[in-house]
Order: sequence, then C-alpha cells, then structure tokens
Amino acid sequence: MFVSQGPPLAGLGLAAMRDTVSQLKYGSTESLGISAGAIDHALAFGDSQAGRFLRNYIYDGFNEDEAHEKVFDGMIIHTGSNARGSFNHRFAQPSRAIDANYFYPGDQFPFSDVFQKDPATGIEDSLFRDVRPGTVPKIFYTNTSTEYWRLPTALIHTTVDGTKDVPPADTSRIYLFSGTQHVPAQFPETRSNGLRVGNPNDYTWFLRSLLLELNDWVRDGNLPPESRYPLVGDGTLVELEALRFPLIPQVKRPVEVSRAYRLDYGSEFESSGIISKEPPERIGVFPFLVPQVTVDGNEIAGLRSPGLAVPLATHTGWNPYSANASQGSYIPFARNRAEREASGDARLSVEERYASREQYLGLVADEALILIGNGYLLSADLSSILKSAGAHWDYLMRD
Repeated sequence: MFVSQGPPLAGLGLAAMRDTVSQLKYGSTESLGISAGAIDHALAFGDSQAGRFLRNYIYDGFNEDEAHEKVFDGMIIHTGSNARGSFNHRFAQPSRAIDANYFYPGDQFPFSDVFQKDPATGIEDSLFRDVRPGTVPKIFYTNTSTEYWRLPTALIHTTVDGTKDVPPADTSRIYLFSGTQHVPAQFPETRSNGLRVGNPNDYTWFLRSLLLELNDWVRDGNLPPESRYPLVGDGTLVELEALRFPLIPQVKRPVEVSRAYRLDYGSEFESSGIISKEPPERIGVFPFLVPQVTVDGNEIAGLRSPGLAVPLATHTGWNPYSANASQGSYIPFARNRAEREASGDARLSVEERYASREQYLGLVADEALILIGNGYLLSADLSSILKSAGAHWDYLMRD
C-alpha cells in the first residue's frame, strides 16, 4: 500500500480533443484565421494507439460537447482492433500499447458498437453506451490481418462468445485489409527480426479512397461501400485450429497467439476508473478467431488488393519468431514448376499460373477496375497500382 503524490490527471486528452474540435467547428478561432461558421464538418483519423484512443473517446461519451452538439461527424478508426486503452482511469498510461499478455486495461468488454450481453456477467453494453442519437459519428473501422493475429479483433463483429456474426451499427462500416501487416513493409526488403521477410502488401490505396467515401457520406449522405470482413457464418472466420494453411517449405503458422483474458480490476474500475485489484484477477479468456485462407495461404474475405487477388506470393499478418508483433510475412511463389517440386512447395508456381507478364498485369487491372467501380479504390491510383505490380513481377522473376 502506498500514497501517491502529484499524479497527473488522466483523461484530460479526451476532454481537450472534444473542446478544441468543438471550438473550431462551432466557434471562431481568430488566432488561426478561422471565422465562425467556416467549418461545417469534422473528421477524425486514428491509427493504432490513436485508433484505440478514438474507441475510448466514443465509449466515454466525449463526442458530445458541453452544449450537447456533435463534435466529430465521421471517423476512420484504423488498426484500433477490439481494444480501447489506458486513457481514462487512475494511473493511466496513454502511451502503453495494448497487448493481451500484459494484463493492462484495454481488452475489456464491450467490443462492438451495437449493444450485446456478456454471457459471463450478464452486463449489456456497447461502444455507443453514452452516445446520444444526435451525436453518433459515421465510423469506418479498418484493420489489417495483423490485428486479427495479435488481438481478438474479430470481437468487433461477433458475439462475445465468438459463435455468431454481429453486423455493425447502420452508421458504421468494417473493413479488413486482407493479407496485410500493421504497417506495410518496404519492397524489396531484407529479412529483419522475423523468420520471414516483412509483408509489403500495400493497403494505403484503400485508405485514400475510403477517406473520400467517408467525407461524401458525412457531407452529402451518399452511402459508402459495404463492409468487407470475414464471417463465422460462411466459414471465412475460424478458430486458430481450423486454419487451413498450405504446406510451404520451412514455414509453419503460429500455434501460440496473444490471447485476451477476462480480467477483474476490482469493483470500482468500471464505474470510477479505480483499479483496486493489482495484479487483476484472471477470470476467463475471450475467443480468438482468424480469417480463413485459400490453398495459397492468402485470406479469402475482406478487401483483397489486386496484388492479393492475383497473387505472386503468400501474404500473412503474422511472422514466426518475430520480436515485432506487428510484422507479417511475405512468402513468394516458386518461379516455375521445377523449382516448386524441388522444394516441396504445395503452391503453384508463377509460370504455372500466368502465361506472361502481360497477362498477369491484365488480371491485376481487371481486379483493380472492379474495386474502383465499387468505391474501394480511386481511378487515379490505377497507374500506380499497375506500376507496383509490374515491379513485383520483375523482382520475383529476375535472373
């Protein structure tokens, strides 16, 4: 037992965000040259820890200002996973990344933005518990494959026991960027601290288009593209043991993952943010579900980039023996049948898949045009996507 002296006040960042954006949106800020009424709408983008901050911001009711007006009209909560974070409780540590093994606050129920009952406690709750109907923002939840492998991200769209799908609120969309890691790796890249080379599958083209789609939804009411994520109901979201990863030489999928535990921090934690049990009591474990894969090891569901839909490699959100839990893997196909058979690779080689570089690029273009037509990619990015695909082919098929 000890008595603290002069601890910093936790949670001020949430209030500061609310009040600053509200002032910019509804008031005037002459020192910045912003007159009253100059800003019609406000959008937020939070990546990783900042994404968890936005989930906490919503849950604690900060999107309603002191005049009961909506603060943010739209949000992209990117790689925020299922978690909140250490932002608004006694002795909070906002810079601490969430990892289920550390037993710090962040992985506690609720996970989705629709009300659910926790079967273990009987409590009904939602991320929108303190959000008045007139202050609900439009939200895109975007995650990479790494989030599904690092934390139980699937809980944002399943029941708490992981047995059924739960669609998001009508004001939300959920997108998995299939076959990606937390931040895309450089290409080409030498091996770093993992067994495999990092995953370069780029999702930033999706983010560019989705930002404009969110803006159109907020400003003009135009509905954005439909959610794209794996489902329990169609078998594209499965327990770890049911993953059908192919036989690839010297590659084994992880058998141990970072499970999220039900933790009891004491009776005052939920109501007052006071941890009275330290360390917390472990009272259970949350289900852990991952996206199912094709015979090539690439994820079936979600937003599949043209380079994943027309693959030259297996792209995963995990990397065996990596000290960096946010790193994925890039595992290229053999160039031809002889190389594949010599190594014992079950995946078809590049030359067994595509007759030529030109055919490959044509297939990539076809996939990109479908995604452009559905609003997931920008037509202005097509040339860059094809240039990147061509560079990938040239690198892999070099002498």
